[in-house]
Amino acid sequence: MTPSGGGDWGPGSAGTLGRSDWGRKPSCGAMDVYRTPAAALDSLVTGRLQPPAGFVEATRRALGDLGAALRKRGGHPGAGTPTWRVLKTVKGGSSGRGTALRGGCDSELVIFLNCFKRYEDQGASRAEILSKMRALLESWWQQPVSGLNLEFVEQDTPQALRFRLTATDQENWMDVSLVPAFDALGQHHSGTKPEPHVYSALLHSGFQGGEHAACFSELRRNFVNTRPAKLKSLILLVKHWYRQVLPQEATGDRLPPAYALELLTIFSWEQGCGESAFSLARGLRTVLGLIEQYQHLCIYWTLNYDSKDPTIGEFLEHQLRKPRPVILDPADPTWDLGNGSAWRWDLLAREAESCAEQPCFQQSSGGAVQPWQGPGLPRTGCRGLDHPVQRDPTQRTSEHSGRQDAVTPKAVAGQSPCPDPAPGGPQDSRKQETAPPKTVIGQPPHPDPTQRAPQGSRNQEAVPPKGASRQPSYPPPQNAGAASMTTPALGKVWDLSQTPAKELDRFILECLKPSPGFQRQVSQALDKLMRCLREKCLHKPSRVSKGGSFGRGTNLRGHSDAEFVIFLNCFKDHQDQVSRCAEILPEMQAQVDSWWRDPVPGLSLQFPEHSLPRTLQFQLQSMDTENYMDVTLLPAFDAVGQLSSGAKPEPHVYSALLHRGYKGGEHAACFSELRRNFVNMRPTKLKNLILLVKHWYHQVAAQDREQPAGASLPPAYALELLTIFAWEQGCGEERFHMAQGLRTVLGLVKQHQQLCVYWTVYYNLEDPALRTHLLRLLRHPRPLILDPADPTWNVGQGNWEVLAQEAAVLETQACFVNGDGTHVQPWDVMPALLYQTPATDLDKFIKDFLQPSRQFLMQVNRAVETICSFLRENCFRNSSIKVLKVVKGGSSAKGTALRGRSDADLVVFLSCFHHFTEQGSQRAEVISEIRAQLEACQQGQPFEVKFEIPKRENPRVLSFSLTSLTMQGQSVDFDVLPAFDALGQLVPGSRPSSDVYMDLIHSYNKAGEFSPCFTELQRDFVASRPTKLKSLIRLVKHWYRQCCKVPKGKGTLPPQHGLELLTVYAWEQGAQNPQFSMAEGFRTVLELVCQYHQLCVYWTLNYGSEDGMVADFLQRQLQKPRPIILDPADPTGNLAHSARWDLLAKEAAACTSALCCLGRDGTPIQPWPVKVRASWWHLLLGGECGQGRGPSHGPGVPSALLTLPEASADARRW
Repeated sequence: MTPSGGGDWGPGSAGTLGRSDWGRKPSCGAMDVYRTPAAALDSLVTGRLQPPAGFVEATRRALGDLGAALRKRGGHPGAGTPTWRVLKTVKGGSSGRGTALRGGCDSELVIFLNCFKRYEDQGASRAEILSKMRALLESWWQQPVSGLNLEFVEQDTPQALRFRLTATDQENWMDVSLVPAFDALGQHHSGTKPEPHVYSALLHSGFQGGEHAACFSELRRNFVNTRPAKLKSLILLVKHWYRQVLPQEATGDRLPPAYALELLTIFSWEQGCGESAFSLARGLRTVLGLIEQYQHLCIYWTLNYDSKDPTIGEFLEHQLRKPRPVILDPADPTWDLGNGSAWRWDLLAREAESCAEQPCFQQSSGGAVQPWQGPGLPRTGCRGLDHPVQRDPTQRTSEHSGRQDAVTPKAVAGQSPCPDPAPGGPQDSRKQETAPPKTVIGQPPHPDPTQRAPQGSRNQEAVPPKGASRQPSYPPPQNAGAASMTTPALGKVWDLSQTPAKELDRFILECLKPSPGFQRQVSQALDKLMRCLREKCLHKPSRVSKGGSFGRGTNLRGHSDAEFVIFLNCFKDHQDQVSRCAEILPEMQAQVDSWWRDPVPGLSLQFPEHSLPRTLQFQLQSMDTENYMDVTLLPAFDAVGQLSSGAKPEPHVYSALLHRGYKGGEHAACFSELRRNFVNMRPTKLKNLILLVKHWYHQVAAQDREQPAGASLPPAYALELLTIFAWEQGCGEERFHMAQGLRTVLGLVKQHQQLCVYWTVYYNLEDPALRTHLLRLLRHPRPLILDPADPTWNVGQGNWEVLAQEAAVLETQACFVNGDGTHVQPWDVMPALLYQTPATDLDKFIKDFLQPSRQFLMQVNRAVETICSFLRENCFRNSSIKVLKVVKGGSSAKGTALRGRSDADLVVFLSCFHHFTEQGSQRAEVISEIRAQLEACQQGQPFEVKFEIPKRENPRVLSFSLTSLTMQGQSVDFDVLPAFDALGQLVPGSRPSSDVYMDLIHSYNKAGEFSPCFTELQRDFVASRPTKLKSLIRLVKHWYRQCCKVPKGKGTLPPQHGLELLTVYAWEQGAQNPQFSMAEGFRTVLELVCQYHQLCVYWTLNYGSEDGMVADFLQRQLQKPRPIILDPADPTGNLAHSARWDLLAKEAAACTSALCCLGRDGTPIQPWPVKVRASWWHLLLGGECGQGRGPSHGPGVPSALLTLPEASADARRW
């Protein structure tokens, strides 16, 4: 048994340093745990403690294969009848429980055998069985798993066969124990208790404590695996602390196993928290507090066994009278993980007691992080725990009836709350401290009234306690600001993380939509107030605008905010609004008091102790529900005036705002009407998605997190805008999959350091002052989320780290799992837009967003090599057909693939095809054979990527995909194309025989019909180009894909490959320099697209005019209507024919006026001039790059075969 709980199967399993889950002993004390601030512990777990996904997947695959081999070959590694048969295998240990640490971890593969009929049988033939398992294991490893090494370690326990799987980088390893066991549970159903006789038989078997723990590994695994992801993160943190902090001299002592600390962590969470989102610092502090009190620990669960059976009840009472600590395994009552005084808990307790002052337990405000409070947990200032020896094992506290049956016995009359097992021991004399109130889901916490938001705050939507002063809405809530929303008494307790993806719409309807009755009450009350202000105020308002989440239609049930902006005639400019508010607000206060003398039935009115400057704030509460609304009245200058629907404010409105140098968002109220309209015009379902995102946001904000000094979450309004952005860029439809939308927003939150989001619906770049202001903002650090109504207000300011961490946690939960078990995929949305990227930043845009991961590309290349080799060696083994070669094509092979989902071709050249026209024959049989071999390769070969073949067979088409296991959204889709080997073994740089093209011209019926036969030439034409040109191709392809999202009329856009060739042509004719201006290159391609009706582009690299027949064919091709872009490898393929170039040209023209095509002074970026002789100016938009002759069909040029000037050396090179 190791400290990780590895080998959860035997007695005497005290941990020793240097084994299993310990990994390598750190060189310096507590290291990163103690030095990490409380708020950064989540990042520590995510970034440094969780094992690499690639290693986890490799070991999972290896152990799965080993289990299959054991089940298949039974008790005889060779031929003959097996002496035993495997009934089932169960994966346990920290790896099986999901609590494995990076570095070293453990796994337990329990092999249940039919030869064991009872517990006692396990000892008799174990040695012989383990010997045969070793032989089978050595035979199995003759085909090793890619990325792993296997070695046998010291066999220091008779119950198991131990070996180690080590990653090739030597940074991660797993100690595996193969444990033959008696199948005591049989086919156990999840959620049911084992029959009492299972444990009765165990107790009568003459066992040592925990001797038969392996028989219950399935229960043990399920006990931990069902826990929330965040609790498992806390377990990792506790185990990491355990691994790091022990003194070096402890290496020879018998230490408690790490599995004991896993159970202690679960107990702490059950008794003190029970929520799926919480503060890791508080959780860690609670566990260490329990370790300090180890002499009082008595913990067990009755989830799988209880005292209803007299035998078990008597045994439990005996176990619970043992010296403390007592921690019973929830699956095996004979296994006491606490083990009394036999293990050195005192070493752990000494370290736990010494670390209270470390940074990881210090709040940003300077106070100490407090542990959770609850039954059985340490109470500040009180020695001992509130669970003495339980005299009646059936006695349980009511508080925990729903928490996995954790048992903390009630105090017995006349006893102290927790008697010390060693009477007369010293009592804790530490001064009692008062713990802060715990933030409870669904109940508002207590904000700090001393925390004041900056001037101009809006739309924070933090949740205050009823009747308490509330901090206004922008910027976002402080550390204890907003409580999350859960719905009271619906007959069903809703939890967002555990709500199935298909149920999210219902979740919103039943839990998040505001109460219609309360909405009506508030509307009636506020309408009455507005009439009062219009009629009775000395300073008459010209109009009133209703804003806030209430006005935008995005307010949540239970709490919301309304903003009433009162535009006054007496304000002539923004400065008046600043200087005269003090004289106007008292009058408004008097009118509010007068209005409430006739109160609205069912509502109460409360004023906060403090309001923001230049505002009047109050709260309307429902008397019979938990709903309330925070109302803010803001006197404001009417900068925009009465706009007609869809109209933009005059440019001078924003110029005047910018020239005065006001703080960002200081006068946001002046634009509240625009802000409201921007959101209100959206579909109902999008507003529902906003509610869902904000509900999650409030759950995160409700956690008791210790924010860094001066840091706070971004406002909820920022999440509203981010949700709109995600929907606009990824969907745009009124009906969509709610889980997809939420997943997309969470993905953007995780990429907050790259967020650049703004709209030009109300302001644009035509005004020089606005353009200068916007360019200056775009040079600021990300995230940038500009209010669409007020360009001075970056609502993205705040601490996004906490949101990003919680987004990563939620993405792993049930709300993103489809009914078929697959994960919901997000929309394809990037955190920044090409159109909104300054021209000088295009290279960075490509690097940050378009270039695929080098690691993923290498993994794909290795996988493709494996597949190609497998196909060459195994296809058509029993046939005269041979695989001549397998060639990879498409953007992945050319080096122009985009990040995300890209495409590639795998062309299989076969000996059965002797001519172009034969490719159609035998196609179904060929596809069937290749598919069968692909499936065999998929099952029999190790891959670093996910290899998927569609289940639905198509006799004419075959495809598969390779997807990254560690990087979300990274995949390559392959088409498998059987083809005639027209080129043969072509020497690189040589030209195909003219006979090849003569045969092609005689054989083809439609353009590009036999294009796969020339895949090598197509690939090499682009692959040999400079790296920066390939980056330009990526940029053009990204722009093209964005154009494809725009709704079009009838017809299709030109093929993407045509845009690749047009980009190569633009560079050849205009630059030919490996280092060039990306903006100029992009601008040149857009210009060529705009002039599509004159395009005539071709190359004579692979075919030309040497043969009369080919020359005649070329002339006919090039005399066809423009545009013409001939495939440089296949002259029959005109990649510009019969496509809607006019639609693409329209998008290109629009892009030329976007920020990506403008200089810093607002002048357009100039395209490259095409470098040709003056007498050949007609070739500006038509001609060739290469040697030999080429026709042109430009304006005023006869339709004849023209002779180009001698090509330069550079041109001939292509």
